[in-house]
Amino acid sequence: MKPELVELLQSLAEIIKFIHLRSYHTLNDMQIYPGQPKLIMLIKENEGITQRELAEKNFVTPSTITGMLSKLEVKNYIYRVPDTIDKRIMRVYLTPEGQTFAIHANEFINSMIEQIFDGIDDEELETLQRLSQKLKNNIHNNES
Repeated sequence: MKPELVELLQSLAEIIKFIHLRSYHTLNDMQIYPGQPKLIMLIKENEGITQRELAEKNFVTPSTITGMLSKLEVKNYIYRVPDTIDKRIMRVYLTPEGQTFAIHANEFINSMIEQIFDGIDDEELETLQRLSQKLKNNIHNNES
């Protein structure tokens, strides 16, 4: 394997670790867990989304989403309602407190995006997006 590829994977891992650690330290002060801002934003953009859909969009198991939603429910940020047709399906909505939290979550996410992509021009972003999509396609095409 080319050393450049190993170095690139290490760089990608470092970026992901940076995002996670920065999120953890920033959000810990606000008593919020990493992943919750993204989850809140997904719910805000898709009011009534199912727990299963949230799990798929977050690339986690349904049981992980259930735990995350339980923590948000305790803080009164979300509420769950059984689907009108299939009572086994739970639909998720934001409370008024959750709507307020969504504003802060959006600010946090935008701040992280600005930090990460500072100094990268539109052409570089397009190239990065295209290459990222190719990497994702390679991963999905080679899943067993």
